[in-house]
Amino acid sequence: MNNELPDSSKIKLITTDLDGTLLNSRRRVSDKTSLVVQEILKKYPNLHFVLATGRAKPATKLIREKLGIANRPKTESLLCNGCLIYDSNGAIMWQNVIPQDFALNVHRKLCEGVFPECVIFYSTGDYTVLFQEEWAKFATEKCDEIAIVEDMQEYIKKIESGKTRINKISFMVFEPSDVEEIVNILEGFRKECKVECSRTNTNFLEYMPPNTNKGTGLAQLIKNLGIKKEEVLAFGDGGNDLELLQNAGWPVAMANACEALKPLAKLTAKSNAEDGVADMLEKIFLK
Repeated sequence: MNNELPDSSKIKLITTDLDGTLLNSRRRVSDKTSLVVQEILKKYPNLHFVLATGRAKPATKLIREKLGIANRPKTESLLCNGCLIYDSNGAIMWQNVIPQDFALNVHRKLCEGVFPECVIFYSTGDYTVLFQEEWAKFATEKCDEIAIVEDMQEYIKKIESGKTRINKISFMVFEPSDVEEIVNILEGFRKECKVECSRTNTNFLEYMPPNTNKGTGLAQLIKNLGIKKEEVLAFGDGGNDLELLQNAGWPVAMANACEALKPLAKLTAKSNAEDGVADMLEKIFLK
């Protein structure tokens, strides 16, 4: 790690994680962050500004509005941890899906009652599918998702018939030790299906399609845009940001980042509670 800042004229794309990174401790875009991002994008109209998150598209709508990028070109999105790439107009540019066999195996394990107590939900395009009304309400009200409640057995039939394509399977657990139990239950089949596993935090576990993460999503996007790795500035804080930073020429870890992320960073920003992304962007682009 060093203190050298990139030449702002050499950066063509900024990408940032949301929770724990761009968003403050209340999971909101601060006024300062909004002003800084808008000022930079006004000064550098050809700069791409890309949100990279585990969230689905509906859960980024208010964030994009607060940042002033809802209708701005060159504001693509890497969503569901890289499973979906959207263009600036919200249309899917590229996507990858969970192998059918893996999704059916998860359901079989659930029906056998071998999982510890947890909430399971599926990301499919713009929607989040759950099996309990109370958690669908939570996803809608607290996470800004478009949540759909399905009957589990009927949903299995949709998967079997191919009517439903799943981008991501997620587990929210109530005891951190339960994450390890779920990993152990699914690990053999995960390897067989070559599915990716990511731990966003101690209570959250996600499974993505083979060779799919924020980093592969970023690599796909910049290939499509004709942008080089060295021209990318990336911000992150969690375990699901490892590949994102590895695929950026200028990786930035937040002060509150997990320990695994910090050795990958060329720069360290202040914490998300201190508007660390905005502070670093100011130093690079508005000095």
